[in-house]
Amino acid sequence: MLKLDNKKLLHIIRYAPVIVVTLFAIAVNIIAIEDNQSMAQYSIENLRAELLNTQREKIREQVRYVIRKVRTERFLSEAKLKDHAKQRVYEAYHVAHYIYNSNQGKPKAEIVHLITDALRPLHFFNERGYFFIFTQQGISVMNGLRPELEGTSILDLQDSRGTYFIRNFIKKFEHSQEGFYQWWFQKPGQSNQQDFQKIGFAKTFEPYHWYIGTGEYVTAFENALKKEILEWISEYEYGEGGYFFIIDKQGTLLAHHYNDFLGPELTVGKKIDDSLRQQILAQVRNGGGYIRYQKPLTVDGKISLEQVSYVTEIKGWDWIVGTGFYSQVYEKYLSSQAHQLSQYKKQSLAKLSTLGIVSILLLIVVSLYVSHLIARRFNTFQQRIVDDVNELENSKDKMEFMALHDALTGLPNRLSLQKKIQESINLSKKHGTHAAIMFVDLDDFKHINDLHGHATGDQLLCSISRQFESVLEETDLVARFGGDEFIFCCADLQGTDEAREKAEIIRRLFDEQFVIGGKILSVGCSIGISMYPDDSDDPAALIRKADIVLYHSKAIKKGQILFYDQHINEQVQLDLNIHHELQRALINQEFSVCYQPQIEANRHRLVSVEALIRWNNPRLGNVPPAKFIETAEETGLIHDIGLFVFRRACEEIYRLSPNGHNAVQLSVNVSPTQLVTPHFPEQLAEICSEIGIHTHRITLEITENILINKLETAIPILNQLRVHGFGISLDDFGTGYSSLSYINNLPLTEIKIDRCFIDRMLNNQQSNMLVKMIIGIGKFSGMTVVAEGVETQEQYEQLIEYHCDLVQGFYFDRPLTFEQLTHRYKNYYSAYVNNFPYSY
Repeated sequence: MLKLDNKKLLHIIRYAPVIVVTLFAIAVNIIAIEDNQSMAQYSIENLRAELLNTQREKIREQVRYVIRKVRTERFLSEAKLKDHAKQRVYEAYHVAHYIYNSNQGKPKAEIVHLITDALRPLHFFNERGYFFIFTQQGISVMNGLRPELEGTSILDLQDSRGTYFIRNFIKKFEHSQEGFYQWWFQKPGQSNQQDFQKIGFAKTFEPYHWYIGTGEYVTAFENALKKEILEWISEYEYGEGGYFFIIDKQGTLLAHHYNDFLGPELTVGKKIDDSLRQQILAQVRNGGGYIRYQKPLTVDGKISLEQVSYVTEIKGWDWIVGTGFYSQVYEKYLSSQAHQLSQYKKQSLAKLSTLGIVSILLLIVVSLYVSHLIARRFNTFQQRIVDDVNELENSKDKMEFMALHDALTGLPNRLSLQKKIQESINLSKKHGTHAAIMFVDLDDFKHINDLHGHATGDQLLCSISRQFESVLEETDLVARFGGDEFIFCCADLQGTDEAREKAEIIRRLFDEQFVIGGKILSVGCSIGISMYPDDSDDPAALIRKADIVLYHSKAIKKGQILFYDQHINEQVQLDLNIHHELQRALINQEFSVCYQPQIEANRHRLVSVEALIRWNNPRLGNVPPAKFIETAEETGLIHDIGLFVFRRACEEIYRLSPNGHNAVQLSVNVSPTQLVTPHFPEQLAEICSEIGIHTHRITLEITENILINKLETAIPILNQLRVHGFGISLDDFGTGYSSLSYINNLPLTEIKIDRCFIDRMLNNQQSNMLVKMIIGIGKFSGMTVVAEGVETQEQYEQLIEYHCDLVQGFYFDRPLTFEQLTHRYKNYYSAYVNNFPYSY
């Protein structure tokens, strides 16, 4: 009966695999053919979606590029106007000087006549610009637009808003040689009563104490800018046949490319179809979007293609800009690809069928052969199974060892460590002694791996492990915890002094250099220690606390031995709480901004404030910036926090002091992480534009030490910020390494003397000389110098003597809330003051 059963088993072993493999091969081939058909169809649909989405994204990015260019040109238009006006005046100034120097022997009246004849006919700004000359007493010498004023006093001239602009001009430039000014006039030929801002520039002509100047309407200059942009749009193209068009909200076509055919009747100045205009306006009201319409390709309009366009609004000008592509172009391409794929599918199907038949036959033959081998060796395998069981029994001890030890170093692993720590606690508890858990981490071990390779690093770990084993006593254990981390467990100790002695023995092992593969390597270690029963009686808790104190030690200074205590635990918990609470601080509106006044030293008046962030958390209370700024940089929240401070400060200072001659200036600190954020200069400029505050009122403070590793990256960004009009201040000047080189390489407008120099200025001759030298350097380089941390009258008087520009510190005011600053500004700072400090 047993023999018969074995025979049946052999038949099953021989033929069952053949049947199963054959059925499986047939099923696999059927599935492969069907999957090939499905994948082909999916590829066409996926290609269609990918092509259209790619092109839609491409035209949207092109429109965004045009929008950014227009915004930049608009933002810089006033600066360009000022620059052009200044250039024209300088040209007139040089003409006057040339005539004056060339006719020294002639009477003044004749020289004056020559100068005015030379300058009167000159016109510019598309014939709108002209020169005028008047004396410091307000007598008109020449006026290219109104010659009837020449020889008369113009002090009583008023602009359209009733301002005696000539008097104001003379007063403003009483102590300067040149500068800009503004007034309001109606345009010549303007029928309504609307007035327009004019910006002018004038320069003193010293021989006759004249003012030579000119001016231009801001709107006229902006209209010229609009014309330039429309001409640029008419010529701009991208890719193959990518063109732009611009319309206004009434549907009038303002510009399009000369190669872009929009229809026989649709030219610049004509209106588009109203239904198309309504479709465009609907997308513009949503912030921009895509539209579809039929675009003619012939003059008679009988042939057209569907156009997909992206449109959006250029705010402020009521322009709508758009561009697009023909969707049918991609459908033709997809049809071609589909036809090729269909041919490929037929060929693939034939090949797959042939391959399937061949594979099935081959599998049957191979299966028969393999089944025959299996049957022949059935009895042999039975004996081998018995042998394998015996071998497994013999390997049991080896596997147990591997389970409890590190494969590289041969030291006990974490599982052995947990068991040993519990035994050490039990032994110490029995004898009334202590146990120590020493978490050892190699300092800068990564550098060795990077420099010499991981193989050398592994050999070094093995060599260190043997050194560790050499100092173990009977009740000690060392385990590899992971990477370059080791844990010593020392039982039956008398106290922390004995634990420290053992830790010192471990650390002294690294005083000697290690020779690995002919290389001499030096490495150190840091050690964190937790104790039983002082810190815990739980092995996992002791390991965790030793780990905490180790990395706290490494954060302060590598190579230390540090014991766990409650103070360290509180510090770690505080850091964790700050990290957790900071995630929601902006959403919960927990941040606020305070302002520390900056006083003009020699005139005793407020000219600027520095914005300082404050965080009041319901759980943590008032958290100092030094505690949470570093965490914000590590978590990436610093950019959002920085933009919040910038926007809030701009809004409040603009509300306190609108733009004007004596407007309060603003200083805002910028984090190094925030500085290198993409499009950072454009973001700040856009915020200023939204609020209305002039960028030249704002100074961005950067710390000197952050530039040591990021100088090459920072310089282009700082140059962009200067182009936008922002001032750049170098904070903590003199505390870094390369201060003088920064002055040459960076576009700085201000330097701030660190408070540590001010504190020692009166008592330390070296600090005193450094302060005087820094002020001298700033003056020589044409920069504003700010002294921070001024707390006594003696410091203040010394800084006045050294001609420091601005001072700030507790002597004048602590950081103020916006409400306190408003009260101060109205009651004290709006006029000159002589008594400091103020009390609350």
